[in-house]
This record gives sequence, structure tokens and C-alpha cells, in this order.
Amino acid sequence: MWDKIEHNGYEVWVLPILAYGPPAPTTLWHYSAYICRHGSDAHLAGQSFRFQELVATFGSEEAAREAGYVEGKRRVDMMVDGGTVAGNG
Repeated sequence: MWDKIEHNGYEVWVLPILAYGPPAPTTLWHYSAYICRHGSDAHLAGQSFRFQELVATFGSEEAAREAGYVEGKRRVDMMVDGGTVAGNG
């Protein structure tokens, strides 16, 4: 399920994704995520910026979610500071 936090006027949405197979105690996780301005329609072109981590794995759903939040906040901070945000998705 998608979860979000707010950071510097943006929303950071993260969806933990199973790396493989059905959930089990040893299942590894990835994440898919996007950032958008608060209140925007993220499904419209140009309204959101998507990224994901599908190479590194995380030991739990919560660890994947937190990693997505950390990366999303980093990207928001770069945008707010006037930097460019390179994506992988």
C-alpha cells in the first residue's frame, strides 16, 4: 500500500515491493516512489517525479519504505536548493 510523508512543501509517496515470491520471514523488498507538490494530481504528466530502487534489497517492508522516504527527502531538498534531480525511473 502506498504511504506518504510531507517534506518542504512536497509529498513523498512510497510503495514497498516484494523482491520475489510470496511474503515470508526472509523475503527481501524494493520500493517504488514519487514526489509531487502538495495537492497536485500526480497521475498527470509533469505533476510528479518518479523513482525506484529495484537493485538494492531491504530486509523488511518498513526498511524499504524508510529508504524510499530518505531518498525522496534528499531529492526534494535538491529541488528546493535549485539543484537538478536525476532519476532512475
